[in-house]
Amino acid sequence: MKQAIYRHLFDLEGKNIAVNFRDNRGSYVPSHWHPAIELLYILNGSADITINGKKHTLIPGEFIVINSNDIHETQCAQAYFEICIHISKEFLETYMPNSQVPRLLCNRDSLTKEQLPHYLALCQKFKELVPIFIQQPLAMDLASEAIAMKIMFELLNHFAVYPSTEKIPDTAKNQNRLKEIIVYIAEHYAQPISLEEISAYFGLNREYFCRFFKQQMGVNFSRHVNQVRLAHIYHDVINTQDPIMEIIERHGFTNYKLFRRMFGEQFGDTPSGVRKLPACTLPTGKHASFLSYSLLY
Repeated sequence: MKQAIYRHLFDLEGKNIAVNFRDNRGSYVPSHWHPAIELLYILNGSADITINGKKHTLIPGEFIVINSNDIHETQCAQAYFEICIHISKEFLETYMPNSQVPRLLCNRDSLTKEQLPHYLALCQKFKELVPIFIQQPLAMDLASEAIAMKIMFELLNHFAVYPSTEKIPDTAKNQNRLKEIIVYIAEHYAQPISLEEISAYFGLNREYFCRFFKQQMGVNFSRHVNQVRLAHIYHDVINTQDPIMEIIERHGFTNYKLFRRMFGEQFGDTPSGVRKLPACTLPTGKHASFLSYSLLY
């Protein structure tokens, strides 16, 4: 099963905290969601994050919060380094037994004058993770966990908005149904998938399926399937030297004209141009084996 671009949905369930330090020559993850709260901090390069239909551009030294079950997609059209923290909603609930976990409204565009110092302090707190990953000291997991918990503590105390003043996420029933659909697409995206086929598979009326998917994911079904194909194609273009046409066919695109248009719209370049992206280097100039290191608690 090809799940790489849906790691949030498949690998993070059941873990309390996941702290990842990632480097990449570029990436694209189409619209998705997950119960865990996600914190993204950019060390180098830049990233475009679209959350519930609103686009945010992160530059080095900035971070953003993606709340539980927010529909989001991420695109980095150049080499970058990022720190990504996931904290499970269930884990936070153990610290808040008499209260719902609030939404955390924290991005550069929405900061108030009072919140700005706290945001800048949190940016500095993210930087404390870097030497831990570089040096890999004894009990580095404890140090990373402590920093992640401190970041979440500050977010809860300065950026929390409770359900009474913020839209409550969709019901668990809809989320479970959507997850099943996403799994199906992840397994079959390289094959032709018709609306008739997938709606019948889930026992839904075709028109109802279209409305449901668009409402939950923010894009229509056909576009989402093509976005999934694009994500896999983009990954193979920048990480392999396989012929472009071979990659396109491998991941289910049969209409080359449509592919060229969608790829250009999404990435602003041709596959050949994207393949020439330079590698990224750390701000410190150091390269170490920690680049793909992951701490899972």
